[in-house]
Amino acid sequence: MNKTRQKLILATERLLRRDGLARVTTRKIAREAGVAEGALYHHFGDKAELLYAVVQQSMGDFREVLEILPLQVGQRTVRENLEHTLQAAFDFQFKVVPIVCSLYADQPLLARTREILNERGVGPQCSVAALAVYLQAEQRLGRVVADIEPQSAARLLLASGFHAAMFDHFLAREVTPAAARQRIQETVRTLLTGLEPRIAVENPSVPMTGS
Repeated sequence: MNKTRQKLILATERLLRRDGLARVTTRKIAREAGVAEGALYHHFGDKAELLYAVVQQSMGDFREVLEILPLQVGQRTVRENLEHTLQAAFDFQFKVVPIVCSLYADQPLLARTREILNERGVGPQCSVAALAVYLQAEQRLGRVVADIEPQSAARLLLASGFHAAMFDHFLAREVTPAAARQRIQETVRTLLTGLEPRIAVENPSVPMTGS
């Protein structure tokens, strides 16, 4: 990646964490990166494209985890695969949730961001779709029950991480990596177990009392 472009992305990340989106201007970003403001527009068409680049870089391992998810079908356990995916998702969501939430305070910037996502065919719906495809494949192997809807299950799983990330930021909670892992494990276990009570099936080999 071009060094100036990378400097601008890293400078934007630092300013977003420190000052928040509303106070981060292109002039401040250029000054923080140590480059002329004109250099920013040489690499990015506008502020929304720069924010998009920051989000893409923040994905970290999550992109790779989603890409190799089809190779995990039938491998390890479904629980292990889901926990691994949700951990990568949460690490990404925790980084970007302040940006996403701040966008609602700037409607023109939000609209432009939506435009970029639509143009490039990316967005949170792609993560949901990738996870749903994995769950559907595991259904065919009999490792996931047939009567669940994969798309809905995928939305629930990924939404749990975003919800946790948002509240961790909002409440300024210091969550240890171990506690975050436990939260993910409990989420996966709850979804795999389900909410409805299981009805015991009578064993026909055991005689009924009084017969």
